[in-house]
Amino acid sequence: MKKMKVVGFIVVRLDSRRLSKKAFLNLHYKKLLLRLIERINKAQLIDQFAICTSDHNSDDEIYDFSKKNKILIFRGSKKDVMSRFIVAGKKLSANHIVRITGDNPLTDPRLIDYMIRIHLKNKNEYTFSSSAPIGISSEVINYNTLTKCHSNLSDPSSSEYMSWMLNRPDIFKVQDVVCPKRLAKSNSISFTVDEEHEYLNIKKIFSYYKGNPPHLNQIIDWIKTKPNLQKKMCKIKVSKTPNNVDCSFIFD
Repeated sequence: MKKMKVVGFIVVRLDSRRLSKKAFLNLHYKKLLLRLIERINKAQLIDQFAICTSDHNSDDEIYDFSKKNKILIFRGSKKDVMSRFIVAGKKLSANHIVRITGDNPLTDPRLIDYMIRIHLKNKNEYTFSSSAPIGISSEVINYNTLTKCHSNLSDPSSSEYMSWMLNRPDIFKVQDVVCPKRLAKSNSISFTVDEEHEYLNIKKIFSYYKGNPPHLNQIIDWIKTKPNLQKKMCKIKVSKTPNNVDCSFIFD
């Protein structure tokens, strides 16, 4: 049987409204984006990874960063994020894609492998985990499903919200993976970097571990010894369809 090729794509941009150029913020003497790459490199089931960013001049620095650090990069439409993945996936002969958010430097490599195993075993088209803490999980997507999804979108320019478009059990084989119990019990802790106070929280973690944070369970155990930090990192998950965005298909 031919081996399925799994490619990880880091989706990142620099024009965030809430926290400008957060991908280049410092985490113990290295850029946040580089820390994320160091971490996902520990995932054993990703065969290859690349950065996916826009071709807008606001993201030229990401291109320069990638070339300087010899990291594969693909650029495409600023609004049609899904098309970037499709073009890049075709060039890399990907059978499955792992979508990794560029502002989550503590994305968990063990959870990525766990989800890939389940995705491949169950022959899913779209796999995600709503029970995981915010900012540590990824999504696994069948490449052919992604192209099918994109070709039927009512509004391709809204494909930044591809999670809502792919999470259609009435159309695709979708699985919401229950993450390991220890992580699920701590899913009120947020590890994402959307705003400055969240960056400062994550910066404390990287400083404490001198730039080499261990497995997430150990990080969570340490956070729980710091009640003030834990309180600051708590975030209520909100799951609702984004406003003024068309996530429908032409046949809906």
